[in-house]
Amino acid sequence: MNSCLYIIPSRAVRALSPYHFRAPWPFVKKGRLGHRKIGPVFYESWKYPGQNHEFPEISPKFQSLNLPETRNYTNVQLEGYEDPVTKKFTVVKEMQCEIIVPNLDNFKLKPYVSYKTDIEIEKRRQAYETALRDVGSEELADQKVNEDERWPPPQLTPRALFDLFYAPRVK
Repeated sequence: MNSCLYIIPSRAVRALSPYHFRAPWPFVKKGRLGHRKIGPVFYESWKYPGQNHEFPEISPKFQSLNLPETRNYTNVQLEGYEDPVTKKFTVVKEMQCEIIVPNLDNFKLKPYVSYKTDIEIEKRRQAYETALRDVGSEELADQKVNEDERWPPPQLTPRALFDLFYAPRVK
């Protein structure tokens, strides 16, 4: 067959004369990744047996019984024990997993927790913030506001706890 080119290049480059030097396999564009790859695509998982290329040795879908060699392959808690005398697996009813759901018919607490704060706490916080804005520093606001009205309440030091609870007993 005649070529449209007057001069057939002697170099073996496919791009110059595609009619004579065709690729032995097509260019394959890989999905969304944008990689161009020359050559056949081969995945090792295609050789795996089974419908969806699983291992039937460890998949109970394709066999009726699990093999004893692959009994603990998922590392879940066993529902029995292997008898050392008979070498058979014995299922214990008490070791089987159960879902225990409590009866909450007359339960007074509700599952929803409101994020609204107490009105008294809000009043204490707003009073402390106004005193803080008026005075300008936390130390002066602590002196101006009564200790019961501070929010957040002052932290107890170990010395204050000792004075409150143990000092009368020691004296």
